[in-house]
Amino acid sequence: MTERGANNSVGRETKEARAEIRLTINGVCVTVAAGTSILNAARQHGIQIPVLCHQPNERPIGVCRICSVEAGEKNLSAACLRPVEEGMVVNTGSGRVKRARRVLLELLLAEHPSPCVRQQRSGDCELETLAKVEGIVAPRFHLRSAARGKDDSSLAIAVDHEACILCDRCVRACNEVRHNYVLGRRGKGYQAGIAFDLDDPMGMSSCIACGECMVS
Repeated sequence: MTERGANNSVGRETKEARAEIRLTINGVCVTVAAGTSILNAARQHGIQIPVLCHQPNERPIGVCRICSVEAGEKNLSAACLRPVEEGMVVNTGSGRVKRARRVLLELLLAEHPSPCVRQQRSGDCELETLAKVEGIVAPRFHLRSAARGKDDSSLAIAVDHEACILCDRCVRACNEVRHNYVLGRRGKGYQAGIAFDLDDPMGMSSCIACGECMVS
């Protein structure tokens, strides 16, 4: 009985040890649970990584890539998606990361009116705030010429497709949080956008105006 109990105890300790991952982020050695994303590992230890498409209550999809970091590989990794690994060395602010992040922000700004309505009214547009932090006054790239338009058909919510950067936060909020399945992507390339049902005006779609998309 004693020997078997001792073996079980050793097994539990080994399993618990394997459940923790040790890695280095910006020169700081940290320990987190296995399966933790690089983004959450950094946040748990007070290291901030900028994000746009990520929401804590939604499934990470890594479409904006603003959270890109160096993780010991040829290509940069999306911190919201990439799980930590034992011995991993992460750099969230190297010259390579900063250059990539700046280009990504400039590309997104080329798709976004600045200042947008939200920025004019409340001053809390996340994209424009990040651009200001990076010292970006105007993008180097040509602004989008194809108009996406606005949708004022709903009595409760105004939709500004012109300011959309296709982060899909509203889509995941509608489908994964509320399970309404009204919002989705439409089109490809520069014609891509967010659609209600089969690209219906919001006020004429099956939307119940719960507001989850607006909150997200």
